[in-house]
Amino acid sequence: MRLAPRRAGAVVAAVALIALGGASPASAAVPGADDGRWYYEATSMAEIHQRTTGEGITVALLDGPVNIDVSDLAGADIRPHEPSYCAETPGGEPYPATSAAPDARHATSMATVLVGSDAGLDGQPGIPGIAPGITLRTYASYFDSLPCKSPTGGSWLADDPIRDAVAEGADIIFVPGTQDMSASVIAEAQRAGVIVIGAAGNDGSFVWGMPAALNGVVATGTLTPDQTLDPGSPDGERLGVVAPGSQFRSLSPTWDSYGMSTGSSNSAAYTAGALALLWSLYPDATDGQILQALVRTTDGEVKDTWTHDPDWGYGVVNARVLMTVDPTTFPDVNPFVDDDPNAMPTAAEILGQAEPTSPTSGDEPSATATPEDVPGDASGTRPASPGTAADGIGVILGAAAGVVVLGATVAIVLARRRREPAVAGSDHHDAPPTDTRGNHG
Repeated sequence: MRLAPRRAGAVVAAVALIALGGASPASAAVPGADDGRWYYEATSMAEIHQRTTGEGITVALLDGPVNIDVSDLAGADIRPHEPSYCAETPGGEPYPATSAAPDARHATSMATVLVGSDAGLDGQPGIPGIAPGITLRTYASYFDSLPCKSPTGGSWLADDPIRDAVAEGADIIFVPGTQDMSASVIAEAQRAGVIVIGAAGNDGSFVWGMPAALNGVVATGTLTPDQTLDPGSPDGERLGVVAPGSQFRSLSPTWDSYGMSTGSSNSAAYTAGALALLWSLYPDATDGQILQALVRTTDGEVKDTWTHDPDWGYGVVNARVLMTVDPTTFPDVNPFVDDDPNAMPTAAEILGQAEPTSPTSGDEPSATATPEDVPGDASGTRPASPGTAADGIGVILGAAAGVVVLGATVAIVLARRRREPAVAGSDHHDAPPTDTRGNHG
């Protein structure tokens, strides 16, 4: 199994207080917390952008339609795939992939987190992007208020956009929600050397949605400005990392004002952006090496071993420390791949060493479960951190001193192929679709 012993690390709280000039760890003391820009300001993104803004990296966003005309996306390299992958009826005319309707709010929010220009509205602070220099390709395969049937009559709505994203040069695919897709198409993407990131859920239960629950995918949980876990942040063996995701500045559905949004969608966007920044600095690195860098730099230090915690995964994404490592010195292996023969897709499929199989209904993974199938956290509260709330401030600000990891073991990793073209047309797992409205937020 991929699951390692429970993390027992603790960050020296004094580091956090020094980083904030002796301020209290309350969220109001975190730079940008009041206006929803803390994910940018408190993590020193302006400083990081002096070295890299993600140039040369292509990120694919599988979500709803996007409004490319909002001021905070002015000048961004956004390339919507037209038309969308949704129609009113099976085989029907697909909807447009761009829109100014409220349906476009979620995808537009994801786009601004990634490539926002910080232009603002009427003199107000805008939305700054984590990786504004990337090429962002958008694939509209989800609509909030409209039926979403396959225009081609296919069973797996998200398989076609994933294959198209790979064919069109995506380095990173991120899915800020749960969508109908096969395990086989995720294996195809990984064989092509593409990193797949999935929002892991907002209901406080185990990671259950597609693609977050699939093998090799980076499933993200949600961190708050005061460095605690959001009450809806998921947990369990499949949780990969935790990243900023709570109280993000976002546009209203009418595009004329700002509000706040919270959810693992935001943390997935943040993680995708941070990895794009590193990959831009080291374009010859492989996907496995970039993911090695991710797990080796969580929680504010560079480490050779890491452990897994059900609530925190492999730790908090630390963009500042991430930029200090050379990923080409790490093994070309994906630390998020599980060698469990019941995992979907299997490690052998990801490596191209086995033909995809069509599971029976009894072989379905927990990814197809819904929150109603499992007990939730009745208290609505989550642990502050493996240490304290103050500890997390130092983690997210990138302080690299005073970190001790106890009982660390090397996570199981499997050798990965170098980046190569995907094999189109592989068979799909014939499993029932998942709830396409699961993890958005």
